[in-house]
Amino acid sequence: MGVPAAACDHRGMAPAVPWRIEPLTPARGADYLRFFDHEHGPAFADNPEWRTCYCHFYEVPPALKWGDFDGPANRTAMTARIATGEMEGFLAYDGDEVVGWVNAQPWHKLVHACARMRVAPPPLHVPPHEAAAIVCFVIAPARRRQGIARALLAGAVASFAARGFACVDAFPWNTGPQDAKATDHYHGTLSMFVAAGFAPIATHETLTVVRKSLR
Repeated sequence: MGVPAAACDHRGMAPAVPWRIEPLTPARGADYLRFFDHEHGPAFADNPEWRTCYCHFYEVPPALKWGDFDGPANRTAMTARIATGEMEGFLAYDGDEVVGWVNAQPWHKLVHACARMRVAPPPLHVPPHEAAAIVCFVIAPARRRQGIARALLAGAVASFAARGFACVDAFPWNTGPQDAKATDHYHGTLSMFVAAGFAPIATHETLTVVRKSLR
């Protein structure tokens, strides 16, 4: 999958970007784990509190206490999900190095996400396997503010459209100018989604649900 075209320069040509967007597959599982490995990976290098997550949080039923899952447990769970093809999403690469990730999956693979976010699931006009959801972006600290999240979003939307999905939902937090930490924006920003053609469909105390129709 190629990255979306960047803005053109003064000659009308798109400047080269150093990353490419690839779907998570079992063959790329080791790349994913290196990105998230809580001792050495760059994913949460500036956020030690989340280093054990491995982006497993939204897969865990809310009846289970998240604090009971340590780094090795989350790594084992995600290794199994990736190896069996049950985990989807997209990786941003700079050469052979993973520099970003978006958890973007069919709705039926994120059945616990809304409960974890403590909001009601948005109504769907199609079966869950025909709709998708985007719940998490993780960009390496040194590579933030370079457009990687926008490229991941564009790649995910293009992939879902090509696969015939009807719509894709996302859940940006309701943030203000004072919310400047990376942890305030790991769902993506409302402005980024609106610029990509998403529209709000529900507003909750903590977040806004946005949707983009793909058909």
